[in-house]
Amino acid sequence: MKVIDVIAMAQLQAEEVYDDPTWIQYINAALNDLTPIAKILKSKDEIAVTATAGIGKIDIISDTDLVAAHEILTTYYKTGTDTLRQLRRIPMSDNASEGWKLTTSEIIMQNIAESGTARVDYYKKLQHVKSTSEDIETTSGLPSQYHNLLVLYALAKSQQKEEELNDKNDAYTEYLMGKQQMGVDRIWEMEPHNRKYIKKARIAMLLGGGGQQG
Repeated sequence: MKVIDVIAMAQLQAEEVYDDPTWIQYINAALNDLTPIAKILKSKDEIAVTATAGIGKIDIISDTDLVAAHEILTTYYKTGTDTLRQLRRIPMSDNASEGWKLTTSEIIMQNIAESGTARVDYYKKLQHVKSTSEDIETTSGLPSQYHNLLVLYALAKSQQKEEELNDKNDAYTEYLMGKQQMGVDRIWEMEPHNRKYIKKARIAMLLGGGGQQG
């Protein structure tokens, strides 16, 4: 679905007429809201790391890929011809163990013997759209089956006037139900180790007619 299609579907149901930049703002606000549950998995390989006194650092802010990360998941490391191995995440208070720590701007690898290369797995932020001609999945990363949520969110945002609050509430309630279903679906899809924790939620939602089957 393209941005123009989302705008057309929202505008068809809206009480007011808005320009394209306003609709794009609403769409991007929805993408921000959905980012924590979208779980768009990416990996960055062959990151050069210089070890100094057993410490290696990756600057997230200056890395064009990692700066778009919503959540850093796992860090791997290797030296020379060694096999890539997963490092354990350790708390900031641990200054002795081998592993990695995370600050707002850096991944810090601790107790590594020499310089090498790293791989970082992360969930990427849903990227903002800028023009009506853009394809939403290609630009933002949001899977196509959830594009209807952008319509619902934009519609709810557009209906802010007091006389339209019932319509807003209907659209936003439907959006929240869809968002909940999306969250369950994405955990099921991307985090199979957590499936046992969400089986009851999936069953309850299916019995209640609250969403699609994954």
